Amino acid sequence: MQKYDVAVIGAGLGGLAAAALLSGRKKKMIVLDPRGSLNQAVGVFEKDGFFFASTPTLSYGFQRGEAINEFSANLGITHDISVNSPCYQVALPDRRITVFAEQGETLEELRREFSGEISRIERFYRDLHAIALRNARNRLSEYVSNHRTAAGFINKYEFSRELIAFLDVQSLWFFQKPAAELSLLSLITLCDTPPTHLNGGFKKFADQMYAIILQQGGEVRYGEHAQGIELQDGHVVGVRTGQGGLIEAGTILLNTVPPQHMVRLFIGLRDEVVPVGMCQEVLFLPDYTMPRNFIALSLSARDDINSAPEGMRALTASFRSEKNPHIDTAASLKSIGRLIPFLQDFLIFAERSGEQESGIVLPADVSFKKSGSEDEFSLIFRSSKKNVYKLNDSPTAPLQVISAVQQFIKKMR
Repeated sequence: MQKYDVAVIGAGLGGLAAAALLSGRKKKMIVLDPRGSLNQAVGVFEKDGFFFASTPTLSYGFQRGEAINEFSANLGITHDISVNSPCYQVALPDRRITVFAEQGETLEELRREFSGEISRIERFYRDLHAIALRNARNRLSEYVSNHRTAAGFINKYEFSRELIAFLDVQSLWFFQKPAAELSLLSLITLCDTPPTHLNGGFKKFADQMYAIILQQGGEVRYGEHAQGIELQDGHVVGVRTGQGGLIEAGTILLNTVPPQHMVRLFIGLRDEVVPVGMCQEVLFLPDYTMPRNFIALSLSARDDINSAPEGMRALTASFRSEKNPHIDTAASLKSIGRLIPFLQDFLIFAERSGEQESGIVLPADVSFKKSGSEDEFSLIFRSSKKNVYKLNDSPTAPLQVISAVQQFIKKMR
């Protein structure tokens, strides 16, 4: 019977990232996933010639010193990245703002939609840029910005509810928290730096990590159900599989699907229904009274025949809902129809994503608590049993997942 240093249960983005880093450190690795393929494990959905990816195409974290950049450098992974302009749109209940790579163009959009606040908005962006320049010259200033919350900085500009919503919907999508809860450094990143477009998306990133695991002698088994953790005298000895065998492992990482912060809807539609001027990426807040419940739309390019048949477009809609993860498909399409009129008349199909739980049974005395940060969006958890960890894999938050993996690796040293 082979014995492994680490067994990873779940081959989502986080599970593959952890296994790739650990295999590079000469750890003997095995990754198990009940789903039948890498595509299924990382949330890819295919139907009738349409190809949908659950992970976003825009993200932060690729600049020098940032989490995804450092992670990729450690593995020798290079990315085909670019900065597109316009970057994306923010659609509020009563206004639309296109965000450009050039801040001056974004300010023109804000001038049109927030004319009564434009002097404060311009001062806000100007002050953030000044701090960014100071941080670039002074490490102490950067350290302070990283440990100072953005709330006090934002509050002094006395922005309207609508302008705060504009900031929050972007912050929630890219950093998983409202703008006021960011560090000042993250707020600068959000407002002073355009996000990176990852050509090929995070699916290509997952393919690269999978290849590295195999190159380093690791093992990945798809269609393999891990049924339970095996304990002897209170100590972890391995994982019991669906075939009834025991895989011995000194450390176990459960790469699980978290309680749904995002529900995804995969939509095939005809190209002629897409409004002129609609960006490929749109963040839509339907109701100011529910500022955390927004819809992120990702539309395939018109000439992308790998994502949709000719004359068609693939649209992935990710719904963030704090109170109701069981969003009705018909109601969802009605909401999207506020941005894409006549959607129902040009609809090919619409299907909900179906996340598959790991199905692993934990011993009654095994519990988990947040490891390190008390942030509500913490993704890494330490078990009550030594050498058992849990990593929540959120497909819509790749930057946070990679950061959590790096935290886990540090604990493994």
